[in-house]
Amino acid sequence: MKLFLISVLFIGTLFATDAKEAAEKLGVENNFAAALKKARSEKKMLVMVIVKKGCRWCDKMVYGTLVEPEVKEALKNYVTLIIDKNDRYPNVFKEDFFPSTFYIDQNSEKSVYENVGYIGKKCFLNDLKESLKTRDELYR
Repeated sequence: MKLFLISVLFIGTLFATDAKEAAEKLGVENNFAAALKKARSEKKMLVMVIVKKGCRWCDKMVYGTLVEPEVKEALKNYVTLIIDKNDRYPNVFKEDFFPSTFYIDQNSEKSVYENVGYIGKKCFLNDLKESLKTRDELYR
């Protein structure tokens, strides 16, 4: 029984981390201005995932979907930003449901595709493709 409780406490510390810790663990950006600057310089779209501490669906998105090998590989073609709902970023992206994912054109700074709530690997990969398609239809 003690081992079970210790395991539960340990697993709990792996999740429910804040956005900054999650970004560090995943090796992605945690500041909107810096991420946008990087996206512009690398000519890549910005994928912004807004999370809030204590949100189990946010944890599942960050530590489930975003760590999947196929997702990590696909995200090499984007600049990824994990940010807390209380951090500084443009109000146009403010959302009341978490996690919220915005696919942002780096030049116009406008969202070309959005999704609210937990997204699994298959849907996330599809959203990446659709966001590029939509961006290209709007801005290319």
